[in-house]
Amino acid sequence: MKKVAVLIKDVDQQYEGLRISLGALLDDVCIQMYVLDHEIAQMDDAYRENMEFLDEMEGERFSNHMGNAENFGFKSLNLEEIAERIRAADLIIPF
Repeated sequence: MKKVAVLIKDVDQQYEGLRISLGALLDDVCIQMYVLDHEIAQMDDAYRENMEFLDEMEGERFSNHMGNAENFGFKSLNLEEIAERIRAADLIIPF
């Protein structure tokens, strides 16, 4: 199974990054979504439901921003840990 890392560094691309992550899960790949350097700006019901669907489909969510771990259930990693995981990915999709 291919491993895909979706990197979301641009606050304005949060929805697009999550949408791509969900779409890739339907193509039977291992998804790791990373929200880097910022907290989720607009956590509305639609975004929360899509994150729950990502979890149900066994996608993974990581962030180096503690607010995402504390408030939204992301797994907290530092940049070194994130870099290590990204190097292991077959495909990297930046936002």
